[in-house]
Parts: sequence; structure tokens; C-alpha cells
Amino acid sequence: MAQKKRRPAPRKTTRRQATTRRAGKKPQARKKGGLKLPSFLQPRRKAAPPPRKGAKPKSAPTPTATGATPRAAAPRHSGPPIQTGISLDRKLDITGVILALTGLLTLLSLLSASQGSVTGAWIGMMRRAFGWGGYVLPLALIGVGVWLVARNFERVPRPDIERLVGVTLLFGNGLVWLHALLLPIDRADALALASAGQGGGLLGGLLWALLYGGLGGLGLVIALMAWFLVGLAMALDLSIMDLFGWVKPLVLRIEDTWDEYRARARGDSPPVISSAPFVPNNENPAMPNVPEAPPMPLAPPGLAASGAPAPLPVTIPEPREWVLPDVKAMLDAGAEQAYNEETEKVRAKIIEDTLASFGAPAKVVEINRGPTITQFGVEPSFIESRGNRTRVRVGKIASLADDLSLALAASRIRVQAPVPGKGYVGIEVPNEQIGMVALRDVIENNAFGRLKSNLRFALGQDVAGHAVAADLAGMPHLLVAGATGSGKSVCVNAIIACMLLHNTPATLRMIMVDPKRVELTGYNGIPHLLAPVVTEIDRVVGVLQWVTREMDSRYQKFADTGARNIQDYNTRLTALGKPAMPYLVLIIDELADMMMVAPDQTERYITRMAQLARATGIHLMISTQRPSVDVVTGLIKANFPARIAFAVASGTDSRVILDQPGAERLLGRGDMLFQAPDAPAPVRLQGVYVSDDELNRLVQYWRGFTGTTTTAPLATSTPADAPPSHVPLKQMAIWEEMKQMESQNDQDDMYPPAVDLIRRRGKASISMLQRSLRIGYTRAARLIDLMEEKGVIGPAVGGSNAREVLDYGDVTPPEGTGGGGDGDENSFEQTV
Repeated sequence: MAQKKRRPAPRKTTRRQATTRRAGKKPQARKKGGLKLPSFLQPRRKAAPPPRKGAKPKSAPTPTATGATPRAAAPRHSGPPIQTGISLDRKLDITGVILALTGLLTLLSLLSASQGSVTGAWIGMMRRAFGWGGYVLPLALIGVGVWLVARNFERVPRPDIERLVGVTLLFGNGLVWLHALLLPIDRADALALASAGQGGGLLGGLLWALLYGGLGGLGLVIALMAWFLVGLAMALDLSIMDLFGWVKPLVLRIEDTWDEYRARARGDSPPVISSAPFVPNNENPAMPNVPEAPPMPLAPPGLAASGAPAPLPVTIPEPREWVLPDVKAMLDAGAEQAYNEETEKVRAKIIEDTLASFGAPAKVVEINRGPTITQFGVEPSFIESRGNRTRVRVGKIASLADDLSLALAASRIRVQAPVPGKGYVGIEVPNEQIGMVALRDVIENNAFGRLKSNLRFALGQDVAGHAVAADLAGMPHLLVAGATGSGKSVCVNAIIACMLLHNTPATLRMIMVDPKRVELTGYNGIPHLLAPVVTEIDRVVGVLQWVTREMDSRYQKFADTGARNIQDYNTRLTALGKPAMPYLVLIIDELADMMMVAPDQTERYITRMAQLARATGIHLMISTQRPSVDVVTGLIKANFPARIAFAVASGTDSRVILDQPGAERLLGRGDMLFQAPDAPAPVRLQGVYVSDDELNRLVQYWRGFTGTTTTAPLATSTPADAPPSHVPLKQMAIWEEMKQMESQNDQDDMYPPAVDLIRRRGKASISMLQRSLRIGYTRAARLIDLMEEKGVIGPAVGGSNAREVLDYGDVTPPEGTGGGGDGDENSFEQTV
């Protein structure tokens, strides 16, 4: 048996081990990760060969807890090979330099008389192909080359095919126009001139010959104009109507200039506006009497006035057409913001190093610079674990927000993981200096111009500096919430300013509720207001009741005409030559005060209007500085899909507004999260800023149309009437009548039988009225409350005990009640 154990070739094993050692490799038995054989097929362990002379003895391996001797650690599998080629940045630099030098050499060759063989052939070919349009090609090459070298992007943007096609169409159109300048010529002369490098070259000559030969001279001009408009619309990504948007303002300006010239020629004095400045933060809404005021240059055109301003009463001016104010005259332009690219590169390096130190390696692939924050687009990298490559989890990067804030020495950092529609995680770091976004800059942007609704308004700029606008008609209601000083009131004023800039009283009417008396009272006197700004909290319920009745009235009108919504209804009215129905916007500055006074009624009316008022053109905009569950209830929030959250104190308040945290990490001063109805996640924006001076100019402009001064009794129930127009502009005190109307509506036809019943029985309860009168619980409870309000019965005592009857009238009290008639009150006091 011993010989059989020694028979399995020990020399071969020793020879293999010796050969492996001489080759500088480890024995095969020590290699880890190979194919593991079953135990009965594995070779038996042999004794190690004796050490060579001069070799140092190796220390014996330490046995593990299980008694097994650990094997030597095998080398880990290396990751993918490192690319040693040229990086993308260097490729872009090289491409840009080549294009710029090629364009510069071509331009110099075109302008120079001496040319080499290569440049001469290149210039000759280009002149024959494009003619005089060949000068455009080198300029385009220089522009693209400089753009690539001095690039401001991390990834190469994908070219827009439609824009490239539009630019190509414009270039071809220009070549045909260059050839058309050589008219009158025939086809043969046109091709000869094209071969000589004149006009539009061979390309322009062939296109000119096709159009001129098939359409003639007049048809050629019309076709070129249509061609130009199509190419310009595709290159600028605008509609044909947007291209001519400047025509109407130009015509209006010419008409205004002509009217002013004629007025000066007749010797008329300029119009006079007597109004007090806009006071958004004045606790006393009453304004002092101003008997005289100097002429204002911002008066609306056509406002007639006498040579010297006179005190009240002010003469009502003649009816006239409404004219929208000029945006450039009302609003100020914003200043350009400076950025430090070196600081951003340093921050990107710090972010990469910090994430790598916490075991979450990532690479900054995109940097978006906004007015308030800079968003670093971080793409998670791969980590190796047991020979496998796995990507870093997004949640791990999001959990390192506080560590990144410490490393960057930033106040607050918000991690958006991931960015919707992007392949990276957004790390939003505050800028060193917060920039202001002017309202005029966003209004003049294409993002605002693409919206054609009357209720469009500017919101601000996103993290990439792009303008963002929204449409209240599509929301259809808006909820604004944020702590004090976060920019909530400025946002509300900016939305109102946008509506006043783009709507006349013929298309928009407003109702404003301001229980705080500090934000909206400055708008008193503008013709858009249906009534003076409501400041008394006891009138707020009446306002909501009136708007609800107006909604029902509009639905009845739609049903009578067969219209589905306000757009269809106005189309039918316009076809009949009647004035259109204006939109109605209800603006409530502080919801918390209303919920404290009448929570049930406020919630009920707001919920009903939010559910039904969209089709009637009635829209709500509610703001609050206390976003708690008792103010912004679940029923209210469910009917306001569009919400704006400014900086709040805690993540709980953020969840009340947006159903998710995030608003507690905002910076304040207009930094907001906007949740659009059709967006999967909120978008961070820097809200627009509108100053008091800009609001003052806008309010004065519209007050000038009414022809009244600020001495008008704005807080009384019968303010001065506005000038006659096709839109009723009389600011009636409609809220004072709501309480009287409500008391009249309380006269239920079941009230007399109910009173007679409780007087005969000597007690009052809801269940008794339900059984005896066969009515429902709601109606019975309403009758009980009405009788208590009128003093017929006493208040509820105990849980389900019947109420005491205080006034029996002409009915004799039943036995055991202890009194009757006028003596019931005394007996009730004795009982209490």
C-alpha cells in the first residue's frame, strides 16, 4: 500500500513546480478562480520540495478560525483597458483650429490677387459654384472653428436637422437673389455669368433659370419671398405668425405718434393723470387727497383732459379703445451676469474627489449655470467588486449632500437624483453672487412669446439660465406657498403685472382679496378690478359666494347657446358681433387668515370652484405663508395641480406643498420649485423680480384710462364709476349685498313648520325634525342652526340632549317646560 501511494509520479509534480518557478510563474494549484473539480477527482496534496540553498525560509501561514490554511491572494481582474488616444477636448480643439485656419486662408485668398496652385484651384471652384456667395463660406468656417475652440459646453451638442435645413435654404435663397440682381438677362447670359464666378455662381444660376423660366419675373419674386420665409422660420424655430409679431406694435406706435402730432398741431395740452404711487407695503390703504398733479409722460394715448388739472369731481372722459402698455416703457431691462469658469472647474474637481473618497466615484459631465445656482451633472462611475463592475447607486450619491456641502463650503446643496430626461445626477450648488432675473428679460424671450394665451405669465429662469413661462388657463389654478421673505409676494405681483401688460379690461377682470392690507391694495383704481380690493376678513366668504354664483351663471349661458367652454362661447359671440366674455381671476393673498375665520365655508367654496370653474374662464391664484395641513388641506391641494414652493422651514412643509421634500433646501429671495401639472417632478427656478417703480408705472398707466384720481373713495361701498365702455367697468360693492342675499336664502320653506313643531313639543333636536318633517340630516341641522341664530332655541347642552326652547311665540308651552312666551329666557337662565 505504501508503494501504491508513492506511485503517482512525484517527479512530474516536482518537475512542473520547478519549471513554473524558473518561468517566474506561480504554481497552477495556487491560482484562484479556476475550474473547481469534485473532491474525488482532485489530486492529492503533495509535500513541498525542500528549499534551495541560500533561500530564505518562508513564514508559515497562520491558520484561520476553521483550521484551514489560507491560500495566497490571487491578483484581481483588471478593469477595461485605459484609452491612451486623444481625448474629446483635444479633438474638438484640433477640429476648431483646422476649420478656423481653413476659413481664414480661404478668405485671404479671396481678397488677395496672388494665389498658389492649391489655393487658386480651391478659390476658382468655390467662385464657380457659389459666385459672390463664396465669401459666406469662409466666414462660416471661421465662426464654427472659433465656437469649437472657445466652447462653453462639456458634450458636443447634437445638430438640429431642421435648423441646418433652414440655414441651407437661406443660403440657397441668397444665391438666387444675387443672380436676380443682374437682371435683365437671358438664360444663356445667366449661365455664362455663373461660370465666370459672378452673381450666385452655378448653383444660383441654375436655380434662377428654373424659377425664372417656369414662373416668370413676378413669379420668381413671389417664390423667393416664400422661400425666404420658410427658411427663416426653420432656422429660428418660429412660426410664420411669430415672424410678423413686430408689425402690430409698429403700427400702434405709428398711430400714437401721429395722434400726438395732430394734438400738438391743434394746440391741445397733454393728458394728465392724477394718481398716488403704488404702495405694496403700506398698512394704511387710504390715500391722501391730491388736488393737482403734474403731467405724466406715461399717459395712455387719447386721454382727453383740460389744460389745468382740477380737483374732484373729475370729468368722465369719452369712451375709447383700450391700448396695451409698452413693455419697454413699463419695465426695466436686467443686467448681464458674470461667471467665473475657473471657480466652476475647481468645484467640479472637489465634487469628484469627495465622491471618490466616500466610495462613490463619479464624473462631472455637464455644468449648467443659472442666476442662483450652478448645477453639476454627475454621471456615476463603475466600481469593481469580486471581479465584477457595478455602477454606483444613485441613492448613495444623494445621501452625501451634507458631505458635499462641507467640502464645497456651501450653505445649502440640493441633490436631484436623477435629473428627469437626463443621464446624470444634478448637484445644485449656490453661486457666490445671486443674480436678479428681470421680468422684462423673460417677457421678451421666445419661451414667453410661444404662449398665445391671454393668461400667460413669466416665472423666471431655470438652472441652465433658460427662461420659463406658464399659462394659467392650462393649469387651471395656482397655489403659491413659502415662508416670509422667500419671494412669494414678488412672484404674485409679477404674475399680476404680466396679466396687466397683455390684457385689457375687455378680456380680463380681477377680484383681489388681501386680508393683510399690505400687498394688493396698491392696485385700487385700475379698470381691471371688478370691485375694490377686499381687505375685511368678514367679507371674504361673500366674495367666494359671488364668484360661485357667477360660475353657475356662466354655465347657464353656455347651456343656452350650446357652448362647451368660454372659448367656444366667445367665438359664437364674436360671430354675432357682440363683445366677448372676459376671463375672471380671483387672487387671494393669504389663505391662512380665511381658514382661521371660516374654514369649512372657505374650503367648500374653493374646492367647488377649483373643480368646476375652468371651463367658465374663472381661475384661482391662492398664496399662503403658512403651508400646514390645516391651511392647505388635502381637498384643496388635490384640486391645485400647479404649485409653486418657495423656501420653507422644514421638510414637512415642503411635503404639504409638493408631496416631497426639497423646498427646505432653497435659498430664498425668489428661489423656487415649480410643479407643473404635466411635469413628473418640480423644476427649480429663480423667480422674476419686479420693482415698486415698475408696478407704479403700470398702475398709473391703467388708472389714467379711468380718468379718476386717487382721491376717489376706494374703500367705500359706492366708488366713482368708470367711463362707459362695452365692458361694464363700474366697481360696485357687490360683497356688501351677499350677506343680505344669504339671509334671504336662509328662509327655508320648512322653517315655519319646524318652529311650530319645536314650540308645541317644548324641545328641539335634529332627529326629531328628521322624523316629523321627513327631511334629511343636512336640512334638519341647517334649520336647527337657523333657529339658534334667531334666538328661538338655546345652544346645545351635553352630547345628544335636546335643546331648550327660548321663544314660544303665541304657542302655549307644554306642561313641564317651566315657562312660556317672554318668560322662557328667564326660566332658561335659572336652569343654567
